[in-house]
Amino acid sequence: MNTTQIGVNSELGVLKRILIHSPDGGIGKITPGKFHDWLYDDTVHLKKMQQEYDDYVKTLLYFLDPEKIPIIKDAEKKAAKKKSKERLPELNPGRPEYFNSDKVVDAQWILSKILENPVIRQHIITAICAIENCNSKVQTHLENEVKDAHLLAKILITGVIPPQIKTGVFPPSTEDPEEEIYIFPPVPNFVFTRDIGIMINDHFLLSKPAKLARRREAILTKFLAIHHLLKDNPEKVIEITEDSEFFLLDEKEQDEQIITIEGGDIMMIAPNHLVVGCSERTSPNAVNEIIHTLFAKPETKIEWISVVKIPKKRAQMHIDTIFTQVRRDVWVLYGEFSDEVKADKDEKKKSYLKGLMHRKDRSQQEDAEAVEIIQFHKKHTEAYNPSKDYWLSKEEDYKKISDVRVSKPSGIDGLLRQISVSFYNVHPNDVRIIYSGGNHYPYDSREQWTDSCNVLALKEGVVIGYDRNEKTIEEFEKAGFRAILAKDLIKEFDEQKNTPEQVENTLILLESGELSRARGGSHCMSMPLLRDNI
Repeated sequence: MNTTQIGVNSELGVLKRILIHSPDGGIGKITPGKFHDWLYDDTVHLKKMQQEYDDYVKTLLYFLDPEKIPIIKDAEKKAAKKKSKERLPELNPGRPEYFNSDKVVDAQWILSKILENPVIRQHIITAICAIENCNSKVQTHLENEVKDAHLLAKILITGVIPPQIKTGVFPPSTEDPEEEIYIFPPVPNFVFTRDIGIMINDHFLLSKPAKLARRREAILTKFLAIHHLLKDNPEKVIEITEDSEFFLLDEKEQDEQIITIEGGDIMMIAPNHLVVGCSERTSPNAVNEIIHTLFAKPETKIEWISVVKIPKKRAQMHIDTIFTQVRRDVWVLYGEFSDEVKADKDEKKKSYLKGLMHRKDRSQQEDAEAVEIIQFHKKHTEAYNPSKDYWLSKEEDYKKISDVRVSKPSGIDGLLRQISVSFYNVHPNDVRIIYSGGNHYPYDSREQWTDSCNVLALKEGVVIGYDRNEKTIEEFEKAGFRAILAKDLIKEFDEQKNTPEQVENTLILLESGELSRARGGSHCMSMPLLRDNI
């Protein structure tokens, strides 16, 4: 496979190539006092987390690159003979023994490859040291003393200088001369590669993170995109930033005009249809600029942009924490954001709560519940006019679009049904929505928190989720899906009782005692680079 081959036009096409990042040592450095800064809610047992993640990687390899499986199996046999409980170096992107697939690609491995170019190496070191406010001694040390590209890639991600290369520059610790030295903070969220960019057909939209903790990820991803993923077509890298006058605005105006974009809010849902979340992490002005930028680039082939405005909440930081697609006729959704569920509840029991609440609280509650769907349409063959209103605000606007069977959606349920019916030709009565926790409190809320609605499709109807979301798993089974632990499915493959090609309508479950603590599911932990057309 051409290592630069990329292209994604749906959430469901057979997954052929994916960008991931294995949990690195930076996650093991998180302390309770840094939860807020580093976007975590708990400390994580890194070794256990890596074990759970390795099952994810092995599952990906069986489906995407089975030729690499013998490497992993041989390594496991050797480790068993030695009775070693250490992580396999073949699953560690910082080790020379790494399996090095061009289909299941680790960001750290790519970074090490582009760091072999001395010019790019200099640019990356300079950029990272600048944003991290390193002194010149640190920068010079990285430039001159860290010769190995794999080691440098690890340092740039973890922020740690190992003992063997600190001599002569950093004073030895009075407590432990073998102690590591921190030169800048870790980037513990890099495991969530979905957020650092998104494929839009054959274009790559770079993220602009909302949080300071993810800034270094964004810089590294820009280099990965320009110098590796799209090195032959760098013009297809899309970067959206504020206007040049932004720095002249006062604080309130900057708050209104700031651009922040994270990939968890962007879904390439159909070949010509992009769904964009306006959330805690993706700003209104960013959404505005995404619409204008993509409509001005007909080569992206985007004709529909559906904006899903959700409350600014930590629990639902991106739209992919609320819903993801399973099949063209099946979705998984958190019921608290379902108009249909709310309407059903209202029918069963009249609520007097809003009328009884004090005005300030009532206003806050209404803001918290606000969910809005706004859609925009422009044929890619139509000349772009920045002053034209592409917003479809009335039912009559939809009736003017003769080539697509669409009607104005009401709420997130309506949007999901519209996509299935209008873009995948599903009969309205055949659309099925699986609800987090079966819509039973408190399971719906608990399981949404541990990413019950955040699943990755390996192909249509075959998705990866977490084993701890038991009530949601039951709902998948009621909908006709088989639920199976990743370990057990891998065993079936090894015993030739099953093959990835034969797997259909299946929820593959990862052990998730530690992975779920990081606040992201399999959808978050993936950046699809190539899918079959659907």
